Amino acid sequence: MAFPRVGACCSEFYGFMRVIFQVMYGAWKLSGLAQPRVTIFGGARLGQKTKFAQQAFDLAQLLVEKGIPVLTGGGSGVMHAANCGAIAKKSGKVRSVGIGVRELGEGKNPCVQEYFELEYFFARKWLLTRYSMAFVIFPGGFGTMDELAEILTLMQTKKLAKLPIIMVGVDYWRDFMEWVTEKAIPNGLIPKEHVELFIITDDLNKVFSILKEECDRMRRAEKK
Repeated sequence: MAFPRVGACCSEFYGFMRVIFQVMYGAWKLSGLAQPRVTIFGGARLGQKTKFAQQAFDLAQLLVEKGIPVLTGGGSGVMHAANCGAIAKKSGKVRSVGIGVRELGEGKNPCVQEYFELEYFFARKWLLTRYSMAFVIFPGGFGTMDELAEILTLMQTKKLAKLPIIMVGVDYWRDFMEWVTEKAIPNGLIPKEHVELFIITDDLNKVFSILKEECDRMRRAEKK
C-alpha cells in the first residue's frame, strides 16, 4: 500500500487551512456590514455604457439610499457598475463590498469601498450567498450561470432559505426559460413548482420594490 508523501500531506493541509482562514476573514468583514444585504451578479465583460451596466448602477444607488448594502465580486462589468452606483451619493458609510478571486489577476474596480481577495471561486460564492438576503442576476457568461445555478440548487435542496432571485433581461434569459419550461420540466428534470424560485423582468422598479419589501420584512422580524 502506497502512502502519500509527508510533504504532499503538509501542502494539502496548509492549503486547506488557508481556505478556512480566508473564509473566516471574509465572514468577519461582511459581518460588520449593515443588514440586510443584496448580492448583484453579472458579466465582467459588459461595458459601462451598456443597458445592463446602467441598470446595475441605478439599482445599487436605489438600494444604498434605503440603507441596503450591495455585495459584488468586486471586478469589472456589472460588478463595477453596481459598486459605482453604491457610492454615487456619498453617505460616509460602507455600502459596497467586493470579493475578488486572486487567480483572475483583475484586481478591484475603482468604485468598490471594501475589497478583499480569495484564492478560490467556491469560497467567494459561499460568502456572497450566505451573507445576502436576495440575489439580482444580470446577463453574464459561464461564471454568472455557475452562480445562478448554485443558488437555485441550494434553494431547491433546502440548503438555503428561499430568498428572492431576480434575473434582469427578459430577452437575454428567454432561451434559459424555454429550456426550463419546454425541456427540463417535461422530462421530469425540474419540478414545475421550482420555477417559482426566480422571476425574470426588465422592470427595474419592480426589482427594487421586491428587494425593498424583503428587506423591510427582515428588519421587522429582527425587531420582534
